[in-house]
Amino acid sequence: MGNAVVNSLRQALLTGEIGAGVRLSYSKLADQFGVSRIPVRDAMQTLVAEGLVVMVDGVPYSRELSILELQELYEMRMAVEPYLTQMAASQVGRADIIEMTRQFEIMSNTTDLVEWLEANASFHAAIYHRANRPMTAAHVDQLRKLTDRYLYLHLAVIGNVEHLQEEHTAILDAAKAGDGQRLNELTRTHLETSHEFIVRYLLAKDDRA
Repeated sequence: MGNAVVNSLRQALLTGEIGAGVRLSYSKLADQFGVSRIPVRDAMQTLVAEGLVVMVDGVPYSRELSILELQELYEMRMAVEPYLTQMAASQVGRADIIEMTRQFEIMSNTTDLVEWLEANASFHAAIYHRANRPMTAAHVDQLRKLTDRYLYLHLAVIGNVEHLQEEHTAILDAAKAGDGQRLNELTRTHLETSHEFIVRYLLAKDDRA
């Protein structure tokens, strides 16, 4: 039951079902899930470690969205992920290409945005894990989880997402060719374009507030 609680809360935070900056009540969540407070407290610890929840004077709140955080997340990702893909290129094998293709097809066909985000993570992880840098890959995964809240906005609210699959196609082709330099360049562009779409939306939203 503990995994079900953390997975449900993670999805609610990711999709904005639980808004940013909301105080999270242990007792209300326990009633909602029909559990004691212990699984809820355990779930909060996991979500704090993932960066989706913050503790303020011992009280859990959903993490705020901010342009500054978005900027920092993408700066860190762009500093690491292009290099990681380039390092991995020569080690990407047939099984990895098959897995990337499978995840690409899920992204192409699903209308479930959470499923899309999970497939997107698996698509890129198939390359990253071949770099033989487990700590770096784990760091990237953590950054991605924090960025997914913003990427969900891109998918669900902003729209204009055709470029994402076009970029995925190019990344898959470069992976098939084992072209590390091309993977480096494509990964950087992939991150830069998503960042620009999202930050433009957040700036416009602030102007309307």
